[in-house]
Amino acid sequence: MNTDARIQALEYYHAAGRDMEADLAALAQHPQGVVLMMPRLVALMKPVCSNEPESWPDLPLVSRAADAWYVHLMVGDLALARNLGAGLPPMRWLCFQRGLRNTRPHRLPWSEFCFQQSIQPSYHYGIQQQ
Repeated sequence: MNTDARIQALEYYHAAGRDMEADLAALAQHPQGVVLMMPRLVALMKPVCSNEPESWPDLPLVSRAADAWYVHLMVGDLALARNLGAGLPPMRWLCFQRGLRNTRPHRLPWSEFCFQQSIQPSYHYGIQQQ
């Protein structure tokens, strides 16, 4: 298995039948979108309203009542992600959906994500199927 997070992200998108370039373009146009593409970490995120999970995957949509960071995709070194996340404007929640098997929305307190020590060093937060 390739350890470059960028390659892993491309492989994930290919397996999911999704268009990574379209998602990158949508987040690049979002005024608060986050796109990190590094060998150790790929993270695609944006601010959302935690009570509106149906709108989370709409990447260009700007949420007026954002209280959470939505992780559209995160691949690679979560210790690095937590360190970099501490530099983002704090929100109450971190929201995500775990791929195609379980599309139920998940919410984790932002402070727990940024400061949790027992999390595995590498993990995939999947993208939702549209």
